Amino acid sequence: MPRAQGEGEVLRKKEAALVQQIARLGAELEEAAAQQPPSVQQYKTIQHKVASMEDKHKSQQTELQQTIDRLEKEKVKVVVGDEHMIRRYKEQLLHKNLQIEHFQAEIDSIISLCMELQVHGIVLPKRLQRAAPQIIILSCSCHIVSSSVHC
Repeated sequence: MPRAQGEGEVLRKKEAALVQQIARLGAELEEAAAQQPPSVQQYKTIQHKVASMEDKHKSQQTELQQTIDRLEKEKVKVVVGDEHMIRRYKEQLLHKNLQIEHFQAEIDSIISLCMELQVHGIVLPKRLQRAAPQIIILSCSCHIVSSSVHC
């Protein structure tokens, strides 16, 4: 047993010596770092900042990719609903365009009739059955006032 205690004592002394040596080397390293020119310290600072920025960039890239993946999954759901809405709006638009074409044809026929009557010198009498908004058609000098046409 005395030999084991002697070996333990030697190991503790070696450990204490190593701890002192590590502390001394750490102090020397700090002293050497402090004595470096500012450009070296600035270089290290910049190098640290670049590494930090690269880490942030990788993190942002990962987050962005996750967001893109999530949006692509949601897009599939939205596209199906949007196609139905788009089809419905296109049908409504087509129907409205047909109504406009029909109305335009009626207006054109009224204008041509009005112009024909004007050529022959015929003036249509004013009707007072219902009050409608005044519409003045400037292209043929005919006026539709209160549901009657005057050329």
